[in-house]
Amino acid sequence: MSRIEEVYNHYYLESGNDEMLADKLLVNIFLVFVPLLVYSALSDYRHMKQTPLLMGGVLGISSVLCLIFSYSWYGLFWDLRYVPLILSVLYFGPGAGLVNITLMMMARIYVGPDSIGVGLISMLLCYLVPLLVRKKFMHLKGMLARVLINLLMSVWMNVIMLVILMMHSWANGRLDEDEVELIRGVLWFAIIQFLNIGAASCWMEFSLEREEMRKKIKYAERLNTLGELAASMAHEVRNPLTVVKGFLQMAQSGLEGKNRRYMALALAEVDRAERIISDYLNLSKPQIGKTELMDLSGMVQQIVLLLKPMAAKQGVRMQTELRNEIYLHTDRNQLLQTLIHITKNAIEAAEDGGKVYIKLAVQEEKACLNIKDTGKGMSPEHLERVGTLFFSTKEVGTGLGTAVSFRMIEAMNGSIRYESEPGAGTEVIILLPMAQQSLLAAEG
Repeated sequence: MSRIEEVYNHYYLESGNDEMLADKLLVNIFLVFVPLLVYSALSDYRHMKQTPLLMGGVLGISSVLCLIFSYSWYGLFWDLRYVPLILSVLYFGPGAGLVNITLMMMARIYVGPDSIGVGLISMLLCYLVPLLVRKKFMHLKGMLARVLINLLMSVWMNVIMLVILMMHSWANGRLDEDEVELIRGVLWFAIIQFLNIGAASCWMEFSLEREEMRKKIKYAERLNTLGELAASMAHEVRNPLTVVKGFLQMAQSGLEGKNRRYMALALAEVDRAERIISDYLNLSKPQIGKTELMDLSGMVQQIVLLLKPMAAKQGVRMQTELRNEIYLHTDRNQLLQTLIHITKNAIEAAEDGGKVYIKLAVQEEKACLNIKDTGKGMSPEHLERVGTLFFSTKEVGTGLGTAVSFRMIEAMNGSIRYESEPGAGTEVIILLPMAQQSLLAAEG
């Protein structure tokens, strides 16, 4: 008899199998939700970061406790230990899952030798399959889609458990004796596990949504403060800049040679200072000017034509795949500047001998523009900070241009997303609402 059976089974000697299974699974359900409460508490505590190793350890302890409070039936342990394992892999990454499965394996070895090989194999299967789907899972934006993935993982767990149970029972000659009781127990266990992982994933999604909302509120507060500061300073700074620029232009007309070049450099720096002031104003309150009906495919072709000399100078090839007749109703000038900035960044990231791919298509009744480079890519830490204030991967740069690009696309009721991996380049995915058919008919 294993150590678990020696310590815990005497509490349930007078109960039936269904009652024992239900009681211990209820304890397991509570143990599954404990780390989720810890995650929510850490989210509220600003000075404590939920690292993958920390969350893997917390969820791993939950899995171990589920194993300790398991119910032994047909020579196997019935518990919800795989629910925290799947959550740790899908939400916190392979490192967290590795910590979790290591703790589980140590606990399983300590528990006893009964069916240990079967237990270790099932653990590995419940670790590897979520790991394979995690990349797709992380790209899903809707809560329902992510919860559905978790539920599918629950089905996978139940299939593993059923196959192992059937093989184990067949090997021990028990399948024919208690087939009805076995099927009832499997169904009871599968339903509880299915509902448990569904509820746990919903809790995680709500926690992540709340955390994201908190970040957006904090960022909006910073932008509001910056906007008030920029608006109050813009007038005071622009006036002297205008005076300086005027006198520099007057002085330049009477200069020749090196002095004229020096004066041109000074004028260029004054223009750059004015652009930075405009960026600050646009960052806090994006200014969408006159909107008009425009062909996005034609604009992309114009951008490629403008930036081809820059790309050729850096040894970067540009390739396009454009769908025609995709019309938008928006501020043409602002969108043009935004797309030029993003494409220039892609060219600079591609480096010598690299490529920049630009694809324009329709996705879910929206214009979808993909700009992908073959550069070094970004780490997950850098990717998370793209579009935030004063973050730039370039040695020389303020990061304001990218932050303004984010704000402009959002002001146009669109969305912008960066996808990147170290060594695999970076892809920018922009979705913009297409012009309504009534506007197209009016223009036509």
